[in-house]
Amino acid sequence: MPSYRLPPIGFMFRDPKSERAMKKLLLLVVFVLCQGAWAEPFTLAVLPDTQCEMSGAPAMFASQMNWIAANRRAENIRFVIGVGDIINWDTPDHRMWTTASEGFKILDAAGLPYALALGNHDTAAVKVGGSAAPGNVRANLRVTTQFNRFFPVPAEHEQRGRFEEGKSDNAWYRFDAGGLKWLVLTLELWPRQAPIDWAKSIVAAHPDANVIVATHSFLTREGTIMQTNGGYGDTSPQSLYDQLISQYPNVLLVLCGHTGSSAWRDDVGPRGNRIYQLLQDYQGENSGGGYIRLLEIDTEAHAMSARMYSPYLDRTRDDASAFSFKNVEFIGAPAAAASSPR
Repeated sequence: MPSYRLPPIGFMFRDPKSERAMKKLLLLVVFVLCQGAWAEPFTLAVLPDTQCEMSGAPAMFASQMNWIAANRRAENIRFVIGVGDIINWDTPDHRMWTTASEGFKILDAAGLPYALALGNHDTAAVKVGGSAAPGNVRANLRVTTQFNRFFPVPAEHEQRGRFEEGKSDNAWYRFDAGGLKWLVLTLELWPRQAPIDWAKSIVAAHPDANVIVATHSFLTREGTIMQTNGGYGDTSPQSLYDQLISQYPNVLLVLCGHTGSSAWRDDVGPRGNRIYQLLQDYQGENSGGGYIRLLEIDTEAHAMSARMYSPYLDRTRDDASAFSFKNVEFIGAPAAAASSPR
């Protein structure tokens, strides 16, 4: 094929004003073409509670980490989110924390960013065997020494800030995908009021980002918002919804675990935006089964779809865990054409 060389812009336009106009036009064309490439569909990989894998089936957990890393490009996985109960309980040799840390190092090596919410089993509130540890269970719930030891702040990809220095219990993360800005907010289990107030300031300061909130307990197995603090938390999920999640038009997704089931709901907030809330937790089935929620987001088509896949079993669940949403209004994307919402 013969090669062609375009003459310099200055050769075509003797008038400097015309030359500047053409340069601006070319830059605009490049920008539009790049926007189209950036808007390609992408996937969020969401890890349900892995606690029973850690205590009884570590190979199952390793299969999740290896599959995510190996399929990063095929699935266009841009971010990984854990919904809590990473481990089952701590032991004197911290065996499960070591297993968890080594597993996530696979994602570190692949350059995949992730954010982890904390469950009750990740704290000093739970002793060996799974029952409540001695002492004040409410105070113990906020003791997360081992998590922050095995997942120190510098190791957290894309983390931009946290409620308490040196602790990732309540933290926020930023990434770009689908041509849009995204913010992941991890909140402690049944959070204290101060972290909720901090979270409000983070969400309010980033109105151009699509916000994903990850907190361990939020939905019941029936898909309703939990009304209690579990007996030893500080606030209920309903209070979190009323104060934070429903109050900002850029909050798009809530991800949770804790309850052994799969459920979802979408509500319309007072600002008119839809809020999609997803539960995933299979700890009571075959140690969790090694399932990963693969949430595909297509910002150009204004759509989200989800499936649960286990690389360990090489199986996709054929149940209510698979669903799709249409007419999703993403922050920063053109408005979707009106049609059925699902």
